[in-house]
Amino acid sequence: MRKTKVRKNIVLWLQKLPMKVPSRASRWLLLLMSLAGMPALAASVSDLYQVTVPATGNRDAAFLEALKTVVVRASGRRDAAARLGGALNNPRQYVQRFGFLADDSLQVAFDSISIERLLGQAGLPIWGRERPATLVLLSVAGPTGTANWVDAASGAAERDAIARAASQRGLPLVWPDSPEYGQLGAESAAAVLLQTAAHYGANAVLLGQGRSDGAGGLTVRWTLASAEGTAETTGALDAGVQLAADTFARVYAASGSAVDSVQVEVSGIDDMDAYASTLNYLEGMTLVRGVALEQIQGETLQFRLTVRGDATVLRRTLALGGKLVPQPAGAAPADNRLRLRYQP
Repeated sequence: MRKTKVRKNIVLWLQKLPMKVPSRASRWLLLLMSLAGMPALAASVSDLYQVTVPATGNRDAAFLEALKTVVVRASGRRDAAARLGGALNNPRQYVQRFGFLADDSLQVAFDSISIERLLGQAGLPIWGRERPATLVLLSVAGPTGTANWVDAASGAAERDAIARAASQRGLPLVWPDSPEYGQLGAESAAAVLLQTAAHYGANAVLLGQGRSDGAGGLTVRWTLASAEGTAETTGALDAGVQLAADTFARVYAASGSAVDSVQVEVSGIDDMDAYASTLNYLEGMTLVRGVALEQIQGETLQFRLTVRGDATVLRRTLALGGKLVPQPAGAAPADNRLRLRYQP
């Protein structure tokens, strides 16, 4: 719906200002209408509103549990379900589709618009699909002190437990393909950890150092390193996931009711593919409610975005994908415009 309106606005804009748009830009902008939505490249949780829960008992209880899970995931707040009040009385009204799997579990896909409206009415934030990819580096030491690193190829129960917790919170994880991280520890500099994350195309690192008590118990010291700094906690396997999700939700979640208008300037748009990729990237962001092209100056385009939250949340979220990179701070005048450069 929004894409159709944007393309119509582009044509109207070109018709009104034919002399202000370079002929080359005019040709490839008009060709945009023939494109079928190109995929955005930003990290995205595609199944954010889809939940699978056990349904061996009361099926109504299973739908309720699924709703509680999805509102925590979509808001980033662990107390989200407790703030819904009477909305919990009829969880099926928010369901788009559902089915029962062979293992008697219930798989529910909730309607995203209904869930976002529900969160807004409850005064809860909305954490969009665009989320930091987090590299997990976990070593587990046995009673003798010998430590083993968990990697992508291992079938370790620890990795499965962490993956389940991450699925519950909607946190994208990346696992290393090599266990050679013996020099990394909680005292490692954040810059070193973030360099390791960048090597795997991740935005952050969750470093865990676990020790088994020999009786099935495991305590892990977790260190989270991201662009926002470092944070630590000690607890079970899922404690690191909770730390990361809570930290990122505070940074990237936006008010479900507040709407702002932000001017965004994107340079490096030198052909039709770059324009289409940029437009679809912006339109596909959960925070963005509307996109309007305002001006073209050579290879620089100015957009007016209607967004949830404000420019700060938008800037942080845009930085995750690396598709639109910020201009150096010294190159931007002191105004509220976001200046970005298209990165193919």
